Amino acid sequence: MSTKPTPDSLWRIELAGEVIENYVPRDGIDMAILSGSPPKGLSDEYSDLDIIIFWSRIDAEWLEKDPLAELTCERKYFRNMGTEDIYLESQYFGPLKVDVGHVTTSFWDTEVDDVVVRHEPDPGKIGALAGFETALPLYGHDEVERWKARLRPYPEELAEKIVRMHRRFFVPGYLLNQAHGRGDVLSFRDGLCLMLKNLLNILAGLNRIYMSTEEPRWLSYYLGRMGIKPDRAEERFRAVVDGEADEAVAGLESLIVDVLALINEHMPQVNGDYEARWRGMAVEGCYEKPQTR
Repeated sequence: MSTKPTPDSLWRIELAGEVIENYVPRDGIDMAILSGSPPKGLSDEYSDLDIIIFWSRIDAEWLEKDPLAELTCERKYFRNMGTEDIYLESQYFGPLKVDVGHVTTSFWDTEVDDVVVRHEPDPGKIGALAGFETALPLYGHDEVERWKARLRPYPEELAEKIVRMHRRFFVPGYLLNQAHGRGDVLSFRDGLCLMLKNLLNILAGLNRIYMSTEEPRWLSYYLGRMGIKPDRAEERFRAVVDGEADEAVAGLESLIVDVLALINEHMPQVNGDYEARWRGMAVEGCYEKPQTR
């Protein structure tokens, strides 16, 4: 997918380069990246900066003194994140938040192996790999590219686990009758979004793309990278979110059928008779006591 970067992306990339100069070269730093929307070319006026610095050994004492203290910014947050392997600081340049994460390379090595070697379908770890895969190197360019190469090719066993993990859908009639029909608006809208996220994760697995819906952003970007997807996928996803109840559920169930067909086509060992079982457990009204004999 090739798009022209937004102006907000370009100056954020420039700023990230200026910020990282205050950290490198520093003993113990192996590489640094800019993650999030700027490298994707998608930033707008509300986008922050996500810089990640990888250390052989984090110099916590030096970080405590605030490496950006001489710049016109204010550090509003700094702490280790429950382990000495991860620190996070949030710097504010006026209204712009710049998150600088500090991670040991050994911790990152384990995270990568958990996904790439041990095939753990952990959404948080997969999200971290997705961020790294599309990140812009800020320091240690060769090292960053070496790690990116390590993420390829996408493991087939992981792809299958992702598809199996997310091939879970409410049976026909549940959302419309038991959720919306009873006025449970939160259950209804949450259910629609949960099903859409499951579909998106399945498509990511079928396309061998690192992606996590823990923060379900950049729908257009990720669908644009996918060759395996239903016709008019983005339009139909948006219609489910924006549509009236009957239309939203009908659109969702149509997407489910199409994605199940794609699984049968591209990963037939996963589906089996899932669609028949899914259809066979529909929620229907029962108005009188049924006979037992």
